This record gives sequence, structure tokens and C-alpha cells, in this order.
Amino acid sequence: MIKLQLKNLLIILLAAFALTACDLFKIDNYEGPNASFNGSIRDIKTGELVETDIQNGSRLQFQELGYPTGLLTRVVKQNGEFRDDMFFAGNYSIDFNACNFYPFFVEEVVIKKGNNTMDFEVTPYIRVRNVNIVKEGNAIKATFNLEAGRDEVRLSNVCLYAHTDIYVGDQVTTYTPGGGGFKQDFSPAKVIAASETYTLTIDLTDEVNKNYFRYARNYYFRVGAMAAIAEGGTSVGTIRRNYAPYTVINFNIQ
Repeated sequence: MIKLQLKNLLIILLAAFALTACDLFKIDNYEGPNASFNGSIRDIKTGELVETDIQNGSRLQFQELGYPTGLLTRVVKQNGEFRDDMFFAGNYSIDFNACNFYPFFVEEVVIKKGNNTMDFEVTPYIRVRNVNIVKEGNAIKATFNLEAGRDEVRLSNVCLYAHTDIYVGDQVTTYTPGGGGFKQDFSPAKVIAASETYTLTIDLTDEVNKNYFRYARNYYFRVGAMAAIAEGGTSVGTIRRNYAPYTVINFNIQ
């Protein structure tokens, strides 16, 4: 009799476990991502895309309204565009901080199911203008002008970046200190005059540079400028570097 009762008890426990296991492994009834969100960051003055670094560059931070969830961070692509095809429809706030333009906050953006496109107009810290990068004999020479986004903006440094990758910039570059013209620092940071022409040069006869540029292939070059805010100016937090589009030069080495 006792054995029979234990057997029945075991059968009941196994049945209960099986039912619980079924509940544990049920597929939830939540919808998957049902929206895409894309657009661009554009200069409010020129309408041009505000380029950034592909790594550690400008970003968008989303907070879904009504839900105490963590921030959703999305990076801006190198050319100033952004895209997320795995988004959830809903109402969000967007915080633009730690960017290469003056920060601002959007209280509410409605993301509907399907495709959503939105462009944002911003004031970049620095506009890198009239860029000309050419190979002249045994040197790469870059000339350009700069324009401050606001009068309080100062120039901390400028740099000519070089790499074999199209994502050339501050995070993807061959630049090392003492690179002979790759970079120019200003201490204290200087007032930006739109009429001033800057020149940066890479000496291709330098042994280090000669070794890097020894292959017959495309090399990518990009000018970046780092801003600083004058004392007593707007508190903006982290400042990212401003850029012009890259220039590609083919090295046909015989």
C-alpha cells in the first residue's frame, strides 16, 4: 500500500513538473521590433551633414516615455546619418549630448510602426571648409579654412588623419605624436578667423611615413578640428571633433 502511494505521489509530482516546464518554455506574446528610425544630423546654417567619428563620435540617447527603462544609445554614422531597423514603436525623448554640436533635448518623438525618418538641425562647434588634400611630390598637403559655430568657440587643435580605411578619423588613424605636420595644437585655444587658411603636411620621405605609404593602393585622408569653449561661455560637457568628408588618393607606386 505504501509503495502504491509513493508511486502515485511520484506520478503527480512529475505531471506537475511537466506542466510547469511547459509554462517556462512558452514563447512570450510580446511583439518583436516593429519600427525603423533613420535620418540625419544637419548643419542649421548650411544644410550639410555634420560628419563625426564612427567610434566614440556623436550619439542619440533615447528614453521611452512612461517606462523607467534604461537609456537606448544609438551612434551616428561617420557621414552624419543614422539608422536603426530594429526599433520599437512608442513615444521617446531624445538627448543629444557628447556630440560635435551644441547639445539639445527633444522632449517627445513619436515612433510609429514601420519606417520613420527625421532630420535634426544643429549648430556644429566648428565648420571645416574649403578642404583641399593633394599629393604633391613627396608630400600630402591639406589646406582648409575653419568657421566657428558661435563666437565663443575656440580652436584647440587641427589634425590631418590618414588610413587605409574609409572610416579614417581620430579613432581610426596612423597619426602618432611627432608625425611631422599631421597635427597642430594651440595653447591657449585660439580665436577662429574664417579668413585664415591652415596647412598640414605629411612628409612622405620620413622613414615612418615612407613605410606606411609603401603600397600601391587607395589611402584616405580627413581633416578634423577640435573645439574648446571660451572661459565663461556655454557649458556643453563633452566635445567631439568636427570633420570634413574624406579625400581618397591612389598611390601608384612603381
